Amino acid sequence: MQAVHWLLVLCVAAAESARILTVLPTNTKSHYAMYGRLIDALAKRDHHLTVISHFTMKNPPSNVEEISLAGTIPELTNNLTKQQYSFKPDSIRNLEQIMLECVHSCEIVSQNPAVRALVNSSKTFDLVIVEVFGSECFLPFGKRFKAPVVGLLSSVLLPWVNEQLGNPEGTAYIPAYMMGYGQRMNVWERLINTAAVVWAKMMYRNKSQIPSQVIADRLFGPGPKLEALAQNYSLVLSNSHFSINEVRPLVPALVEVGGLHLDNTQTMSKELKRLLGNAHEGIIYWSFGSMSRIETIPSEKLAQIFTAISELSQTVLVRLNRKMLAKVTNVTVPDNVYTMDWIPQYKTLCHPNVKLFISHGGLLGTQEAVACGVPTLMVPLYADQALNGRAMSDRGVARVISLRDSTTDDWREAFHDLLANNRYKENALRLKDIFLDRLSPPLETGVYWIEYVLRHKGASHLRSPALDLSYAQYLLIDVIALSIAATSLTIFILHILFRYLCTRCIRWWPKEVILEKRLFRRNISPFHCFLWIYKVKMN
Repeated sequence: MQAVHWLLVLCVAAAESARILTVLPTNTKSHYAMYGRLIDALAKRDHHLTVISHFTMKNPPSNVEEISLAGTIPELTNNLTKQQYSFKPDSIRNLEQIMLECVHSCEIVSQNPAVRALVNSSKTFDLVIVEVFGSECFLPFGKRFKAPVVGLLSSVLLPWVNEQLGNPEGTAYIPAYMMGYGQRMNVWERLINTAAVVWAKMMYRNKSQIPSQVIADRLFGPGPKLEALAQNYSLVLSNSHFSINEVRPLVPALVEVGGLHLDNTQTMSKELKRLLGNAHEGIIYWSFGSMSRIETIPSEKLAQIFTAISELSQTVLVRLNRKMLAKVTNVTVPDNVYTMDWIPQYKTLCHPNVKLFISHGGLLGTQEAVACGVPTLMVPLYADQALNGRAMSDRGVARVISLRDSTTDDWREAFHDLLANNRYKENALRLKDIFLDRLSPPLETGVYWIEYVLRHKGASHLRSPALDLSYAQYLLIDVIALSIAATSLTIFILHILFRYLCTRCIRWWPKEVILEKRLFRRNISPFHCFLWIYKVKMN
């Protein structure tokens, strides 16, 4: 009997496991921090995964097949020296750069022999997972394998994704991806915010969709337009959460899983443990993430920052390569600065001795700081970082400082305020409770909804009916036009009726009021007619 029981269990497990294709074309380590966690979780659920990615597993399980893209595209990084005088965190120029890089990734990946062989293979898949970012060139994989498509988005909603899902824009109170606004905007900010969203969509159409269509047609053959395929996502998982990324309406096909990447299994080296444990005055942790190198900050600006840091009593732990720094600058590193090439960030931030986090405002690092209840000094550099900085500042857990325009005094004042003012820590702990208070952890939520799509064969019932409406219907322009027409017709009919009644009134007037009658004819109006009727009744 026990053998039969285990046989039934194995049969059920086999029936529930699915064949999933995951396509991650961009070479961005921070994005993969989220995607990789989800892939690991799906693999542990005994799904069979084929993963196209630049980041391979160290020891992939037997149910994971990898198509490695490692080395085909340089990792996306930012040299702060070169970009220092072109930073516009709230500019659409950042979006254009994202689109160009993503289209370039599509071009390179589409020429990969293993990818082309997969397209022409006889394999079958139950689900296709794609990255939602600056291009849609691999959406036809869903059509090719007749499988539903789930999108992974490593940030808040991009302007064009709202349109693809039929999700309300709400530009009156929802700041756009590239704008550093809060939810309470004045009239000029709302105007600029709306214009930025419209412009971003136009740019996406011209800079991404058109060239991506050419690449997709070359790889998959002529087929449906990418914009049509993008309106048929079964589900999009967004690395956002209303406690951090503002309150906004969401269609059922869009699920927030902000903090999915948080990994409690991170380990510390003995050296790092000793440093954190012996820091009696506290630790300030400084990192600009995987894409921006602190070593490339211009020498004059780095000297200003180090001057302010040298006056602090706390130890400042910096993710920095001293050898690389020595090659590009002769700036002296202060004695209270401790550098390491790699630091387990989430584990470090959650150490009780960490008092402050100096961050570029990347979303993953922001979520980690919130989950650990640590105040932040944000230095936005590009993309959505100005938006994240404003959101954290509005919640009273962060200060925002400009790398380009700041002085030593600005850094000194920001450090003093964040370290001496207890309200930042109190607000951070309060926000931590809100962020972590969920029905289930975000990773479990993401896995549940992916398996929900599998169980319901694409879950087409999640799709918004708004996607089937024209712009005129969606914006109620036809209803407004009909209302105006009906109102105009009613006014016209009443006008004709009043003129008729007034004319009848004039015929009944006595001769002795002929002078008044001429005056009335000269200034006839419904109001005068009513006066005359009222006068007659009074008589």
